[in-house]
Amino acid sequence: MRLASLTDVKIFLEKTDTNQDSLLALVIERVSSRIEIFLNRNLLKTARTVYRNAGKRNYYLPAYPIDESAPLTVTYDGTVRTKDTDYFVNANDGLIEFQKAAIPTYTDPKEVVITWTGGYAASGEGATECLNVPLDIQEAALRQSAYNFRRRKDIGISSVSMPDGTVSKSPTDSYLLPEIKGMLKNFRRSAEEY
Repeated sequence: MRLASLTDVKIFLEKTDTNQDSLLALVIERVSSRIEIFLNRNLLKTARTVYRNAGKRNYYLPAYPIDESAPLTVTYDGTVRTKDTDYFVNANDGLIEFQKAAIPTYTDPKEVVITWTGGYAASGEGATECLNVPLDIQEAALRQSAYNFRRRKDIGISSVSMPDGTVSKSPTDSYLLPEIKGMLKNFRRSAEEY
């Protein structure tokens, strides 16, 4: 899955030829994967099922926004629960929130099973691009992809000596650039939401 289009990255890099399109596509895919890991959530829209221990009121799903037009099933200890009676859905935040009265007393290990469709719809050729994500995520993928492409031959180089002095380069092993992390922080799913 690509979070930035090949066309946009080429425009950003001011490239008009097609000689390195395969390499650029690979860079975009790798950067998109890094971004998804950093965000701690699944971005591509698909049907999913999670199994969680019962006893909590809030369950944050790893793929959102939740598609409320698709089937959504919440089961507590084998019993299907009713939306807007037993639990509420916050689709944009991927939150299933149980009514306080709907949470049975937690005595034995019980299980909550949630089946839903969440994430952003794929678009583009062969459904390889996920360009329905917020523009800040697309911009972050574009900028990081361009950076990685430009620095692909600098692996391991931290400085270059010249007759007039030494030029230090920012680290090439950076997972994501600090400015990219800053662009993405509002879309990140925190570890507390598990």
